[in-house]
Parts: sequence; C-alpha cells; structure tokens
Amino acid sequence: MKKRIIATLMAATLAVSMLAGCSKSDAPKDTTAAPAETQAPAETQAPAGDETKAPEGTTAAAADSTGAGSDYHLAICIHSMDNEYWAQEAEGAKLAAAAYGVSADVLTCDSDDNKQLQGIRDYIAQYGDKAIFVVDPSSTANTASIAEVCEESGNYVAILAHRADGLYPKDYPHFVASLMLDDIAIGKATAKALFDSIGGEGQVVELQGLLGDDSASNRHKAFEEALKDYPNIEVVDSQTASWSQAEAMTLTEGWLVKYPDLKGIYSANDTMALGAVEALKNKNLNGQIKVSGCDGIEAALNAVNDGDMVITNANDGYMIAGYGASYAIQAAMGKLDPTTLADNERLIFCKTTLVTEENANDIIEKFIKTKNPGYDYNDLSFCIDKYQE
Repeated sequence: MKKRIIATLMAATLAVSMLAGCSKSDAPKDTTAAPAETQAPAETQAPAGDETKAPEGTTAAAADSTGAGSDYHLAICIHSMDNEYWAQEAEGAKLAAAAYGVSADVLTCDSDDNKQLQGIRDYIAQYGDKAIFVVDPSSTANTASIAEVCEESGNYVAILAHRADGLYPKDYPHFVASLMLDDIAIGKATAKALFDSIGGEGQVVELQGLLGDDSASNRHKAFEEALKDYPNIEVVDSQTASWSQAEAMTLTEGWLVKYPDLKGIYSANDTMALGAVEALKNKNLNGQIKVSGCDGIEAALNAVNDGDMVITNANDGYMIAGYGASYAIQAAMGKLDPTTLADNERLIFCKTTLVTEENANDIIEKFIKTKNPGYDYNDLSFCIDKYQE
C-alpha cells in the first residue's frame, strides 16, 4: 500500500515536471587520486558506549587502481553551489568518486523538485546503467519520486539529509541507503554547551530556523529537550529568523534593548548565529553574551576560534555526501549487495563534529584550508554514528 501511495504521489509530481533538467556545475571534475593519509580526525569518533558495528555487507574493498570504475559516472545532485555546505557535499562526493576511479558531475537544481527529477532522468538517458546517484533532495517530498525514478531504471542511489514519511530503502533494491544528520542530538549538544557556558542559569533567547523546515523543527525540539536539564535557564523569547543573518541581527538588536540581563543566544544555524554576533560586536558585547550555532560554515568556525561563539557543529558534507556516494558506487560495482543488509543498516545517522575553541583550528585546517579531511571512503562503517529508528 505504501508503495502505491508513493507511486501515486510521484505520478502527480511527474505530470508537471517537464521543466529543464538540473544543470551541470562549471566546477571541474576531481580526477585526483584518493589521499594516501586516510586516518580520520579524532573528533569524529562515535561517542563512547554508542559504538555501531559495520554492516556485514559493507566490505572495505580497496580502491580500484586499475581504472575498472572508469565506466561509471556519479551524479552529485544538490540544490546549488552557492551555499557553502552544499558545495562541501559536492567536494566530498568527488573525493569519494576519485577513490573508486569514477568520473563525477555536479548537477544543481535551484531547489526545484521537477528540475532535479528531470536532471536525474537526463543523466540516466546519457549513461544508462553506468549512472550512479548521490542526492541531497530539493525537498523532503521529492525523496519518494527520486527513489521511484532510480528503481524503475535500475540505477543505484543514496539519498542524503531528508526522507519522506513511509519511505524506506528496504522497499527499493536500488535505493541503497538513507544518510541523515541527527538534528535532535546535534541541537541538544549545542544547547547544553551554551547553557554550561553561562553557568547553567540566566536569560537566553532562541533564533529558530525557517518554520516548516525539518531541520528547524528538530533543532527547536532539541532546544526544548535540553532545557529540561537546566531549570535555572529562563527563555525570555523565541523567534524565527528564517535562516537569515540580517533578520537574526535585527532580532538581536531588539533583544539587547529589551533584555539587558541577557546571557545567551541559541541559534538553529550558523548564519543566524553570525547575525547575532554582528549585533553583539556593534555593542562591544561579543564574547560576553554567549552564542551557539550549527552547521560548521567557515565564518562560524572562525568565530568559535576567535571566542565570538562558544560552539558550532560541523555537519560535515565530506562525510555524509562522500560516504553516500561510496554506498551507491559500491552497490553499482557489485562490491555491496544492499538487499543483504538488515533494514536498519540502510538507515544511517552520520557522525558529525562539535567544534569549540579547543579543536577549531584543526577543523579549519581539514575542512576549509585543505578541503580534504582524509577519510577512507572504502570503509563504509566509518561514517556510521548510529542507525535511524
């Protein structure tokens, strides 16, 4: 029944999907060999007591140096290259493709569902059964259509960050894996770090993300859950800044006037956190009123390093997209049979890294300066923090 409902939704979507397909990015293909140094940074290790075993089917096959993977073509489907995090996803997937000797193209869709679907169809038409996909969907609703299109054509796909209700890889042999970020765990960790930085008491405000967005909703829920352990924290206001730095700056300016005893600002992403920092700097209050963020964009990493923010979370596009690509590539090459995995082993929460002043320099070096954290993309188990429920 679920598949019939999904198929019906897809049919409705396809009926209006005659727009132009996703465009290839002008960024050059990454044809460099995989880095020799593949030791992961210590910060990305799974928390003690939460160890996840590698799925039996995920053998760490060595990269094929003979070029046997060169017949395959990886489409890295993202919203655009204008956003720092999506660009990081593209770089991570290209590094993974290089590790397997696979060519890669970045397809952008400007967050348009129909454009993304048409781009996938066009890539299949061009490369047939040698086309492989790693997709950060244009919307959660579009994930069902993406899975259906790839299943009908017999092309392997890994889907990142979003998954529609009722959509499971187990129902689609070619939907290799869903790789997501645990926004609840991330939000709770950043909130608790903020609360601890002000001594566990005092007035705080919350900058929410775009209302209706999955990540925004989950990070707000995480904030509320974290508060349960801090009875002396008083939330004096909570407003949406819709992921906007300018809106966050304006809200913060008002809060500084209204709440002169304000101690902390919880932000659902780094862009809004940076807007708050800008407002604080204008009043010479940066570093005094504590700010937390999330995503790990370059400016926020620098702000943490400079003491203007207490914490952010590096969501790590190199991890989620690089290993998503690796799951799909290994399936296409016959190194991994997704149907032999347990159902939950195809529902993955990826590791991320909490960034404080202590490790900010290291993260900046690996993620920003070298643009290569040195992951071994052949070892699929490394990306797994835990499995989705």
